[in-house]
Amino acid sequence: MGRGGHKPKMDAAERRRLRALKRFKPHETAGQDDSNDQPIAPSVRYDDDSRVVDMLAKNEDELLSFVALVNKVYEQKLHKVAPFMTFVFVGMQSTGKSTIMERFMAAPLNIVQEGTGTRCPLDTTCIHDETCSEPVCVLYGEELLPSQSGENLSVSDVFESIVAHNKRLGDEDRFSTKPIHLHYRSKSVQNMRFVDTPGIIETLSTGKDNRAEIKSILVSEMSKENTKLCVLVEPKEFATNAIIRICDETFGSREWTRNSIFLMTKFDKQAEDSRTGSKANKFFREFLENGCIPYLTITPTLPKEDLDPEELFNERRKLLESSDRFESDRFKVWKEQHDLFKDMNGDEDLDQRVNDKLGFPVAKKKMREIMLEDTIKRLPEVIASLRSELDACRKELTIFKEKDKMTDPQELKLIVSDLLHSIQERLLAYLNGDLKSAMDNQGRLQTLLDEIDEEEDSDWALQELNFHSENEGVWRDKIVMIEDYPLQLMADAKFLGGKQVQRAITFFKYATLDSLPDPYKLKDQVANITGYMNGGLNQEDWERAMVQITTVLMKDVSHPGVNYVVKHIGSIFRRLFDIALEDVKHGEERSSAYQHIPTAVEKYLKSEFDKMLWALMKLSADRIHCAVEPMYSSINPNLPNYHPCGHMKDGDCPTYRMDEHGEYVSVLTQKQEVEANWTDWVKSRLRALTDGADKAKEFLKSEFQKKAMSKKSFLPSERSSMITNDEVEMILHSSFAYLVALTEHILIDFEFQINHYLYQGFKRELSRSFMRAGSEANWEALVRRDASVRVAIAKLEDQMESLTESLCEVQKLNQKF
Repeated sequence: MGRGGHKPKMDAAERRRLRALKRFKPHETAGQDDSNDQPIAPSVRYDDDSRVVDMLAKNEDELLSFVALVNKVYEQKLHKVAPFMTFVFVGMQSTGKSTIMERFMAAPLNIVQEGTGTRCPLDTTCIHDETCSEPVCVLYGEELLPSQSGENLSVSDVFESIVAHNKRLGDEDRFSTKPIHLHYRSKSVQNMRFVDTPGIIETLSTGKDNRAEIKSILVSEMSKENTKLCVLVEPKEFATNAIIRICDETFGSREWTRNSIFLMTKFDKQAEDSRTGSKANKFFREFLENGCIPYLTITPTLPKEDLDPEELFNERRKLLESSDRFESDRFKVWKEQHDLFKDMNGDEDLDQRVNDKLGFPVAKKKMREIMLEDTIKRLPEVIASLRSELDACRKELTIFKEKDKMTDPQELKLIVSDLLHSIQERLLAYLNGDLKSAMDNQGRLQTLLDEIDEEEDSDWALQELNFHSENEGVWRDKIVMIEDYPLQLMADAKFLGGKQVQRAITFFKYATLDSLPDPYKLKDQVANITGYMNGGLNQEDWERAMVQITTVLMKDVSHPGVNYVVKHIGSIFRRLFDIALEDVKHGEERSSAYQHIPTAVEKYLKSEFDKMLWALMKLSADRIHCAVEPMYSSINPNLPNYHPCGHMKDGDCPTYRMDEHGEYVSVLTQKQEVEANWTDWVKSRLRALTDGADKAKEFLKSEFQKKAMSKKSFLPSERSSMITNDEVEMILHSSFAYLVALTEHILIDFEFQINHYLYQGFKRELSRSFMRAGSEANWEALVRRDASVRVAIAKLEDQMESLTESLCEVQKLNQKF
């Protein structure tokens, strides 16, 4: 998919077709009268690949040369199964598989000796080439010794290599599923592809039981795409042919026969028993009924094969040269016997289905037709696959080259510097609010409970931030007991970035209010903390008691809460870094490079970020703790929102004054007076602010003077000589009222402190200490040259070279045709 989510309207094949259409479009001639012209049909198809396919179908030699080239690329370079069809020879031991293969090539190549001579698959591609007066071979295989493989080999070289390889496997007493690959080019060979496999023994008396090993080879070969069985049956009754039973067992049913062709080798052993048409038809009846009609072959044999390799090679070559003539003569004699017996006794004719399959040349022709038809059908797919493989190699090579850059300290330093800037930009985008980030990270948005869980599950939850950390558990207990969150907290909404920090601060404020301490739990201690004769005055110090209550209770609530909110916000920042690190690997100009930054470097960057963040959290927490401590270490009756009415439970503290008659009368309470004057005060304030700076200053001075001259009652001066229970209640009630006002005041201050030291401080540290992580790192110690990357690059470049060669061959064929 392209940028913006749009898919291309055409694939490469369609674009090539349209270009070809333009290329072959007839040119118009100006002024020419073509009213009588007939439409001219193009002599070739418009699609370049289709033209190549059409022409290769008419030129077998070119086709098989291309097939051999492509197969070699797949097998040797891509280490994949060859894409074109092949026949797999299967049969019992000594049924003549190797001989049939050699008849295809008209040359002896696979040694046959006592026991099983063929011990691994021999994958052969025969290519007819009129320019080759002598056969030219290419031999390769995973288990072949370097001295046994090569190009431009002679037949005798190949023969010796195969003999030596089979002998080595025999000495090791094993069979192998890993094939030898042979490309055989000769003017006397027919175009064909096939695989010779080891023969299966039927009974233990004739040698080691290798059936399981041979079955594994059969399954290995037949599991490959584009294979077809060539089953060599023995010249005996269908029901007694062991290879049929073994194939049934191997493949689990008789369905395998639909994808098979059958050859009955050594038919000369059955010829005498089938010397009449009726006897032959009776013999073949069960073969016909099971759809396994074999091609009949007869191959001459040597009197003995215990010869030295060179003599054996020469004798078998002479035998192969005469095999077609020998076979033809034998079948001629066999058919003459049928005709003679028919003339003498009125016998039936040989079934035409059998009669059409006499001799190896007939079988070879049919197999060639099947192979060519299948190859031509697969050709367009294979050509397209070559392009796909090349494209995949290019992409993979780009990846490995990026990985290789990551092992160069100087190159890596530059890339990491860019990475850090990209991460910084992403983090700031998250914090400042970014629509794209929110849309791209839907699965990473978090609710408040998600944040709380993640913070408590992190390794920092129990890490000591300062000496207040020992009480963080109490705070965690308190917040887990909060049952209902207010709607404005938006606890269930899923956020990412700055909005998470805002909610964390709001949650801290709400939790602080919910955890407001209860001074009444100290009721039994109030009398103790009033003391006696503090400062020389013969009176209990009630104010000291109130200071002590305020200090103890606010300290228990505020400091653990500060630690918690710092860790909560730190957990958010930490997670945002991980998200940013993943985000910059996608959609950035250098994302492909960022994706291959070594794991060790990523760990280093995360470690440096954590160090920076933890240091910032400690510093922020310490400063906020220092800022809040003066708030509760003393008491100020003029604290905003505090109304000192400690001795009145309802908060309405009546005051009295003497009138002109010398009598005391009640006046408005402080609360009532505030309510009565609030509207006038707001109007005066707005008028002062809108009338200019001078008026505003005068207003503020007036307000300051009023506050300085005003008097507030705090605790009553009239006290018992020994504090009573009612007086204790009065102190506790005043303490609670003061704690409420102080908490409201501190929470506002907290928000300023957190925003300045932690939130804005985080943004500052991103551009300061964290950005130095790239320049101060010891890159030589962080990265090491990875030899495997260089090996992978060399391998991919080799694969690309071979794929390009194959596609160049397609282009050459296209130009040639």
